[in-house]
Amino acid sequence: MTRNDIQPSLQTIDTYFDRKEFYIPGYQRPYAWQVAQCEKLIDDIKNHQENFDKTSQDNYFFGTILIAQESGEKHETTLIDGQQRTTTFMLLLKALLIKINDELSKLSDDSSDDAKLKDRLSNLKRKIILMLYNLDDDAFFDYRKGNYKLKPQNIKYLNDSISELHVRDMFTILVNEDFETIKNLVIRINRRQKDNKYTNFYKNFRYFYNYCMGLTNTQVRDFADHLINFCQVITITSFNTDQAINIFNSLNGTGIPLTPIEVIVSEAIANSKNRKAFEENWQEIVKKTDNSSLNLNLLMTHYIFMKLSEQHGTITRNPGIRAFFATNKSLLNNDTCFTSELDKILDNINNFDNLELGAILNKFNGNFKPFVSSYLFFRQSSEYLSYLLRLGAILELTDFSYGNRLFKGFLEKMNLKYSQINTITDANLIEEVKQHIASNFNKADIKQTLIDGGVPTPISYLNEYLYAKYHKLEFNLNRNVDIEHIMPQSGINRENIIKDAGLSGKEEFYKYREKLGNKIPLESEINRGIGDAWFRTKKENSITSHHGYRGSKYQIASSLVNYPKDTWTKEDIDMATEKAAERIIKFIFE
Repeated sequence: MTRNDIQPSLQTIDTYFDRKEFYIPGYQRPYAWQVAQCEKLIDDIKNHQENFDKTSQDNYFFGTILIAQESGEKHETTLIDGQQRTTTFMLLLKALLIKINDELSKLSDDSSDDAKLKDRLSNLKRKIILMLYNLDDDAFFDYRKGNYKLKPQNIKYLNDSISELHVRDMFTILVNEDFETIKNLVIRINRRQKDNKYTNFYKNFRYFYNYCMGLTNTQVRDFADHLINFCQVITITSFNTDQAINIFNSLNGTGIPLTPIEVIVSEAIANSKNRKAFEENWQEIVKKTDNSSLNLNLLMTHYIFMKLSEQHGTITRNPGIRAFFATNKSLLNNDTCFTSELDKILDNINNFDNLELGAILNKFNGNFKPFVSSYLFFRQSSEYLSYLLRLGAILELTDFSYGNRLFKGFLEKMNLKYSQINTITDANLIEEVKQHIASNFNKADIKQTLIDGGVPTPISYLNEYLYAKYHKLEFNLNRNVDIEHIMPQSGINRENIIKDAGLSGKEEFYKYREKLGNKIPLESEINRGIGDAWFRTKKENSITSHHGYRGSKYQIASSLVNYPKDTWTKEDIDMATEKAAERIIKFIFE
């Protein structure tokens, strides 16, 4: 018979970890604790330890952990809430275990004090091993003596979260015995720089390891003893998994933060006819977002706008993830359709991002992107999307904010029409955008903005894009791009630069250096190497020397190699600005 009662229990860390496993189910969030939270954890333990009096003070309380423990299920102990703390405790315990092993290797039984300390540390080691690993008597004996190699099945930590991409790091940390081995084996996340390439598992473990290695042998003894025996959690055990999931879904109302994505995933799992299939599908979605310009929250925003178009009702604005699904709960009843549509949105956006139009549109206001997704869900033509680029350019060149009805309100209204493929053609959509631009924006004002200077960086990228299109050249805009000032924006030769450019002084120099005709895209490493070089030097040198434009994949920079003059003056900047302004105005209005 199914039990529906809930059992609370106040437990020390030692007692809490006296379980065979800690299973993290598919609907849980990825491990999100960062070093700052680990620092606070250590500070809290230290402060409590320093002021602790066994006769008059309570143990330190780490909060509540919700567990599902249903008989007949594959996993006897399922963490519903508390996986962040549990994971962090295990990383700290592992760091303590490495430190204790290090100290034990240095101690002998020659003195009474060393023998007593060695005995205390050995007992702590035994406790930590039993808290982290499942070992039979023989394996436990051999492991304590250093004669047993840990295996994944020995680890109590089991994580099936479909949003966690880097769980392998946790196993790497727990099964290996020294920091250097762990450091060499952990994941380096693609496309991330410096410390960001490491997972939270490793960064937090590394912090704990460094903290523990700074303790003396008696300090680590006292700290480990206090953590294990005088720090506590309250476990609330539910004996019904569905009941536990419902508790999980309601926790946000009691102040424990659940993200909208977590609520959606847990509800989809609860409604799913095949939980395993949904978890596998969701895991694929998570993997795709890891290699996409969309994270899960942005993906859900794109999904909502697509659904608003599909519903073609009176609601045009995104009400937010929680509010949308509160009134559209039926969408989660068919989890296969739900994940399939998310997958299609991701494929559409990833394919679009690889197009020249996608590369340039990505340089403009990100609020336009959900409308690209919604359009591509129902239609194929990229011509209409070039009109969204026109609107994006106008937004950059006027004083309006995106929230103005001429942008946000107009795009939301247009979005409802994307799904009406049988009654509204692409030509109809394009004509409506054309009329909107012609009726609401002044060509002369926008051109004057382009001429005056100080235009936003996306407009310089647009100028490069249009130059390449009009000359039927390749447009390539990767991440390693900077905006180059042909007439240098600074440097020790400023006075000579001002004189050679025919400028009247610093004020005019500051104005002309930011003009549209003086700013072009250039490879980042080349731009840094060029510095404040003269125009003639830039013309004559190749990009391989890191001092010139010759060989650049950016077309305007490449064209300057054949510029008829060796100087770049005020007149040259004015002429280049006029050409760029005409190019952009023609694109927007004609």
